[in-house]
Amino acid sequence: MLTYDAMSGTLHGLPSEEAIAAYYTGLRPFWHAVAPVEAVSERPVAVTLLGQRLVLARLSGRVVAFDDLCRHLGAALSVGEIVDGCYLRCRYHGWTFDESGACIDIPARRDAPIPTGACVRSYPTREAYGLIWVCLDTARAHELPRFPEASDPRFHFGAIRTYEPWQASATRIIMGALDDTHFAWVHPHTLGDPAHPEPPDHRVWRAGDALLVEYTIAQPTSALSAGGGHAAAGTTTPVTYAIEATPTTVILRKRGVAGTFIVWLAVCPRSYNESLTFWRIGRDYDTDPERDREHEAFQDIVRGEDRLVVESQRPWLLPPLSSSLLLYIRPADLPLIEYQKWMEDLGIPRI
Repeated sequence: MLTYDAMSGTLHGLPSEEAIAAYYTGLRPFWHAVAPVEAVSERPVAVTLLGQRLVLARLSGRVVAFDDLCRHLGAALSVGEIVDGCYLRCRYHGWTFDESGACIDIPARRDAPIPTGACVRSYPTREAYGLIWVCLDTARAHELPRFPEASDPRFHFGAIRTYEPWQASATRIIMGALDDTHFAWVHPHTLGDPAHPEPPDHRVWRAGDALLVEYTIAQPTSALSAGGGHAAAGTTTPVTYAIEATPTTVILRKRGVAGTFIVWLAVCPRSYNESLTFWRIGRDYDTDPERDREHEAFQDIVRGEDRLVVESQRPWLLPPLSSSLLLYIRPADLPLIEYQKWMEDLGIPRI
C-alpha cells in the first residue's frame, strides 16, 4: 500500500503483491521483445519477462520459448545444450525436449514409455525487426506492434542497441518518450532550451492497439535530430513529431527540413521495477553507414540523460489518475494523461 505525505514529500511503502500481479496480468497479452535475433543461435538463452524465467532456443530452425524449468527436478534448461539442432537437453539428468516442449528422451528409463506429463510449457515466439518477441497469454493476444519503416527502402537503419537494464517499469520508460516538456530541462541544448520551456499544442488519439501523438516544436538545429544540418549555436528549427506508442514500444518520427529521423524503442518488462531497452535509429537523409556512430553517440547522450530521471521516479507502477500521487497539468501533460488513461483501461497500472 502506497501513501504520500505531502508535508514531507515522502512516499511510503512499495506496490502491493496485488498491484504487481495486476501489472503483469495486464501486459501478458502483448508481444514483448526479449532478445536480439542473433543472440539465440547455438546455445539456449535465459531471459526474464514479467517476473517469469524463460529459456529461448533455436530448434529445427525456429526460436522456441519454454519455462526455464525442467519437468523432472526443476533445473534450469538454459544451462543445458541443444542436440542435433532440434532438441533441448537438460544438463541435470539428460531429459530431452523437442520444439513443442514434449519430452522425447529420459535416459534413465529408456525401456519404459515416457510419462504424458513429461513436457515443459511453451509460448509463441516471433522474429521481427531484428528481435525475438514472446507473448505469454495467447488467449487474449494483441497484434505485434507496427514498425512500417523497418522495411521501407528509403530509410537507413543502424544496428539494434541493447542498453543495460533500467531500474524502472516499462510504462515509466514509455511515458518518458511521450513527454516533450522535459526537453528543456533534461536535454538542454540537444533537444530543448531552458529559455523556451513552453509546451507545444498536442494532438492525441487512440487507433487500434496504439496511442498516436503529434506536435511541432522548435529544437536546437542539428543534423542528428533532422534539423537540416549543422548551424550556429543558439539557432533552432521547427521539428514535427509523429509518435506511435503501444504499452511497451514507441516509434518517434521527427520530421524536419532535412528529412525524417526515427527513434524506435522496444521495452522488455523483466519485472515491475526493471526493464531491458532495445533501441534502433534510422533516417531518410544522411544515409551513409559511416555516419551511424555519430548518430548513435548523440542518442546515447539522450538515453543517459533520460535514464537518470526515469530511474528516480516513484512509484514504479503508475498510480490511478484519481490518486494524489501524481499531479498532472493541462495542456502540457496531455500525452501522458491519455497514455495513463489507456493503461488504466487495460488494467495495467493499479496500486
